[in-house]
Amino acid sequence: MSPQEKKKKDASVRQNVLTQILPTIQKNCAIADAAHSGLFSLCGLFLRLKDQYKWEKKTPPWSPTNKSRLLKWIDRKETLWLELFNAPLEPIIINGQSFDALDSKGINRSLLPLGLYYGAGLGRGLQPTFFLGSTEEIRRLKEYTVIILDREMACDLALSPAQRQGRTIILRQEPLRFFLWAKIQETEQVEREAAAKALSYYHWDPALDPGSQLENIIQGETETILFHELGEAEDRTIPQKLWRHLLTTYPFSRIELYLRSLQDLLADTHPQGTLNHIIRGEKKGSLAFYLSNLKGIRLALFPELAAEIRIFFQKEDWTRIEDARRKGRQRLILLGKQVIQLANSFQTSGQESLLERFDKECFRPLGL
Repeated sequence: MSPQEKKKKDASVRQNVLTQILPTIQKNCAIADAAHSGLFSLCGLFLRLKDQYKWEKKTPPWSPTNKSRLLKWIDRKETLWLELFNAPLEPIIINGQSFDALDSKGINRSLLPLGLYYGAGLGRGLQPTFFLGSTEEIRRLKEYTVIILDREMACDLALSPAQRQGRTIILRQEPLRFFLWAKIQETEQVEREAAAKALSYYHWDPALDPGSQLENIIQGETETILFHELGEAEDRTIPQKLWRHLLTTYPFSRIELYLRSLQDLLADTHPQGTLNHIIRGEKKGSLAFYLSNLKGIRLALFPELAAEIRIFFQKEDWTRIEDARRKGRQRLILLGKQVIQLANSFQTSGQESLLERFDKECFRPLGL
């Protein structure tokens, strides 16, 4: 068989598999969205839907939106959610073999040779989340497999630019594209100033076409989010079993928000994590984007880093950022140990008592 014939055959096999699985995955994404929709504010949900509309129509994030068409599309989405609310997830069937919708490992044994990757997991509130994309690159980094996705054919509202499943790290460029464009359009003062600084470091010119400029930023920031996932994989501050137990017991709660924020910062400050990568590479643009994301509970947990990044904009002293990372990590580890101690009391004092103690000992000292 000639290379051209093999390529044609592979494309035919891939299309055949896509025909089998894509409608089911898209339906499961809609079922997930029916559950996810209640997790967002009205404004947040509208922005997510706007991005999903543009993704579905294959238009870039910076393109103008026909508001009338968008609102009609949203109305159809909401009608579909009502129909699918509490509907069971459907199994994925490939060549007669049935897989549970959350069995991404089993499904990807068939999809990866075809240049496809199926993502399935549990997101905020332990709600299911799904996506399907084309693989652009697969490489090894230490003991991890890194998969970079380009075009996606199915996704839900939980547009996370990265996901880790065991020792596999998936980086999703389409969600990252929309995420970065939202940062560029930020209206909140602190975030707007940080994003503007990041763009200046990337030599952004508003007079030029945003497409190629945004792709340049994506290349730089893809590596940055990779190291967040590495830091999360390597950090052992809070045992995974305990982490899962707390999220299962307190979904959609302030405890979940606190745990996820603390986990993010522990990942970022880990020696293999985001901040060390930024500091080693002297990635000024990534540092500024990091400040634009440092808000809410994360900012309350790590306020000194925000102050040091603002000083960096004037002095560009990387040693101060490294000092803040190292000292901040030491304090964050203590907060992790505090969570473990509080969780140990769960066995004897009950759920309500733990919620009260969490509020008193974790939130009130932060002024939250």
